[in-house]
Amino acid sequence: MIHSKKMKFAVTTAAATAIVCTGALAANVTSTTDVNVRSGAGNSYSVLTVMKSGTTTASLGNSGKWTKVNVNGKTGYVYSKYLTSGGNTSSTPSNNGSQNVSKTVYISASSLNVRSGAGTSYSVIGNLKKGNSASVVGSTNGWYKIKYGSGYGYISSKYTTSSTPTTTTTNIAPTTSTNKTVYTTCSLNVRSGASTSYSVVGVLGSGKAASVVGTSGSWYKIKYGSGYGYISSKYTTSSAPSNGGGNNGGTVTPSNGSGSSIVSYAKNFLGCSYVYGATGPRSFDCSGFTQYVYAHFGKSIPRNSAAQYSSSKKISKSQLRAGDLIFFSNSSAGKVGHVAIYIGGGQMIHAANSKTGVCIDSINSSYYTSHYIGCGRY
Repeated sequence: MIHSKKMKFAVTTAAATAIVCTGALAANVTSTTDVNVRSGAGNSYSVLTVMKSGTTTASLGNSGKWTKVNVNGKTGYVYSKYLTSGGNTSSTPSNNGSQNVSKTVYISASSLNVRSGAGTSYSVIGNLKKGNSASVVGSTNGWYKIKYGSGYGYISSKYTTSSTPTTTTTNIAPTTSTNKTVYTTCSLNVRSGASTSYSVVGVLGSGKAASVVGTSGSWYKIKYGSGYGYISSKYTTSSAPSNGGGNNGGTVTPSNGSGSSIVSYAKNFLGCSYVYGATGPRSFDCSGFTQYVYAHFGKSIPRNSAAQYSSSKKISKSQLRAGDLIFFSNSSAGKVGHVAIYIGGGQMIHAANSKTGVCIDSINSSYYTSHYIGCGRY
């Protein structure tokens, strides 16, 4: 009889455990940074969408170090390290004190960053110059939500004015309709607007064809992917290259892979956002950034920072030159967990974190000095 009761209790306990494991009592999780949602539990799976920092949703189960979630109508897997338990379920981060507003303001600062969210912790997605107008659609905690490009962005309200400047510069320069095909004369950045102050949305390789639909000053508005982008007209020609072009947006690698060329190219991505697992061109993690930059010059290096360090030629810090890689730990364990590109003068460019994105830092700061692992060259 005692044996029978024990078995009954064991069965009951196992059944209760099974209910928890199948997710009947699913808990909420909240992202601590912008993180990719992938189609499977691993970095090799395709990216379905991005779970923005502060987004809360229900955990649908776990597979190893990955958590199954539903975000933006997509069901996939997020690396559990970038999630915390709890929070109220919502498909987007909350904006406390948000109010609907409809008005036009003008930029009073010499240059003002446009960010992906209402705070300096969000990534920079563009830039507005002094006198530019902005169409405000909302206000939250000292930030304006504005129409920006084909979507929205956020600017600090304290650097704006409601007074029209004596000489008004609009967000988008007047565009004249054009219909022609041009070819790039070098590897050329495609930007979200008609100036270098706009973010890089992609790259066209040398000799690639571009379908021009308009001109804005010295910039061409072109068909790009499923939308549009802008390229500088002075790096194009109307003559097709002898080896043939194409309009797939691919990159033909330049022959010049010097350290200065690597640094110059890497700087094109300053301000791009940090997203764990991202490999460019709009967002990166640290090793995704170094791999992407090196690939532009025909240098094939491994995907993660530890493997990049392992396969590189080891050099001392005193031997560093522009274009070399410098490696750090991101924990007390002393293992390689971060990589950056040395640009000279004791500085490096890297995809640092979700707050700063791609930025330039000193290699001699106290943090990086205490986490230094070594240097490598390819």
